[in-house]
Amino acid sequence: MNKQRLTITALTLAVLTGCQSSPSPPAVELPAQNEQAVTTTPKAQTEIATTPSQQKLSCEPLRYQCHLMQPEQDISESTAKDISFALNIATHGYYSAAVIRLEKIKSQNVYEQAIVDYHLANMNMKRIGEDAHALDYALKAIDSESLPAEEYKSAQLLAIKLLVKHGWFELGEEKSLNYLAYIGESFDFDIFEIFDQIAQQKKDQTRYELLLDIQTMIDGEAQNKAAQRVLDEIKTRIAKQYADQIQFEKHIKPTDKLKNKTCQTLTYQCHSQRAKKVLPANIKQAIDTATKQQQDNNAMAAKETLESIKTNSDFETAMINRKLAYLYSDVKLHELSVRHASAAINSGALNAEDHRYQMRLEVFGLYLLGEFEQAKQKIEAYLNYIEKASDTYLDGVLLKIAKQQGDQRFFKYLQDKTLQNPKRAEIIQSYIDFGYFGEIKEKKKSADTPRSYKPVVIFSKEYDYPIEAAKQGITGSVTLEFDLNAKGEPVNIRVIEASPEGYFEQAGINALEQWRYKVNLDDTGNVIEGTGIQVQFGWNLGSGQ
Repeated sequence: MNKQRLTITALTLAVLTGCQSSPSPPAVELPAQNEQAVTTTPKAQTEIATTPSQQKLSCEPLRYQCHLMQPEQDISESTAKDISFALNIATHGYYSAAVIRLEKIKSQNVYEQAIVDYHLANMNMKRIGEDAHALDYALKAIDSESLPAEEYKSAQLLAIKLLVKHGWFELGEEKSLNYLAYIGESFDFDIFEIFDQIAQQKKDQTRYELLLDIQTMIDGEAQNKAAQRVLDEIKTRIAKQYADQIQFEKHIKPTDKLKNKTCQTLTYQCHSQRAKKVLPANIKQAIDTATKQQQDNNAMAAKETLESIKTNSDFETAMINRKLAYLYSDVKLHELSVRHASAAINSGALNAEDHRYQMRLEVFGLYLLGEFEQAKQKIEAYLNYIEKASDTYLDGVLLKIAKQQGDQRFFKYLQDKTLQNPKRAEIIQSYIDFGYFGEIKEKKKSADTPRSYKPVVIFSKEYDYPIEAAKQGITGSVTLEFDLNAKGEPVNIRVIEASPEGYFEQAGINALEQWRYKVNLDDTGNVIEGTGIQVQFGWNLGSGQ
C-alpha cells in the first residue's frame, strides 16, 4: 500500500496534541559482494540521511501522478499551529477573522507561504466581495510551484472558477486546458461544468447542449473522444488568438511617462508645490451646510444651497463645482456630474488632491454614461497628470471598457498586464466593482440623430401618502399638468384628473413643486417644449408608490 500523504490539517493536529514521532527503526545496509548485512542505528537528529525515497522526483512537465509521489515537506510547529487556529475559527463561520490570522503568519520558507496562500484563497472565496483577493492568493500559491499535489489541483480549479465567474472566459478555458493536462485526462466533470457556464453566459445554446450530452454519456470511451474534440477546438481557437495577439501587441507603444522637471505642464507633483488655497469661512460654512443636507437625503436643498453661494474667485467657483459634481453623482445624474467636474478641472484652480479626485470622478461618470472613448482619453490625461504608466483603480475601468466594447485583443493585452502587476488584486477588484453597475451600452455618435430639446427630470421627490386616505384604506391617482420656467421649476400646476377627488391632489402638488428639470431655451429665452407637461401620481397601499 502506498504511504498516504500527511495533510497540513493532520500535521497540525499532531503538533497540537503533542504527538511525538516514533524512534527511527534500525537501517539495514546492503553488503558489498559476499559480506554480511550490517544493521546500524542513525544518530539522533545530528545528521539527516537522504534516501532514494526522499529525493525530489523530476516531474517536468508537472503532472498529478508524479506530483503525488513527491516527498512531503516539513512545516514549522508555529506555522502549523497558526494555520490550525485559523481553520478552527473558519469552521464557526468567522472567515474574516481567519483571514486576518492567516495574513499575520510569518512563513519560514516558500512551501509554508504557498500553504498559507492556498488557505487564504479558500477563506476569501467564502467572504462576500473578496473574489479578487481569493484569485490573487490562488495564483500566488500556484505560481510558487511549491504546493502539494492535492492543494495544487484544488487551487487551479478555484482560480478557473473565479476567472469564469467574472467573465474572463478565454483565460478560464486556457487554464482549464492546463488543468486537464496536469491531471492527465481529456474529460473532467468539474471542467466541463465550467465550460457549460461559459456557454450559458455567452448564450450559446448549441454548445451548451453538446457539453451537456458529453457529461451524460455512459460509454467512457465515447465520452473521452467527444471531450477531446471539444478540447481540440479550444486549443485551435486559443492558438489563433495568440497569433493575432502577437501581431496586435507589436503595434502598441506604451507612452513613456517622463518626469516634468520644469513644471511647464500641470502634473500632480508640480501642482502639489503650489501654496494650498483655503476657502473663506462663510463659503466653507455654506458648503458644510450643503454636505449635511446631502447626508440627510435632501439633495435638492443641497443643490439650492450650493447654487446660492456668491463666489469671488476661480478657486471658490471651482470648489462649488467640485461639490456639485459629487452631489449629482450621488443621485445618479452623471451627465450633470461630469459637467461640473469638467468645469472644476478645466479651471485649474483646485488644490492638487481635489484636482486628482475630480479627474477620477469625471472618468467614473463618463463610463456610466457609456462614453467609453472619452473615458479612455480622460484616463490617459489622468496618467499623464500623476506621471505614472498605470493606476490600479483606472486599470480596472479600462479592463471593463474593453470587455464592454468586445475588444478581445485589447482586453487580453490588459488582462496579461494585470496578472503581472504586483497590485493585481486591486485592479481585479476595481474591474469587479464596475461590474456591479450592470451592462453599460456604449453611446454611439450619429450625425443622423437629432438633438433632443425636451425637458428631462434631474430631481424628483417621492410623494407622501395622505394620512386620511391611509387611515381609510383609500387608493387612488392624480394627473397634473404644468409648465416649466427657465430654472426648470414646475409652475402653473393644475389638476387634470383625480380619482377619488379630495384626497390626493395636494400631496401630488406638494411633491411636484420640488421636482426640477433640465431645460433648453430658445433664442427668446423661453423653455423649449416647456408647457402643458403632464405627470401622473398613484397611491396604492401595500406597494411602492
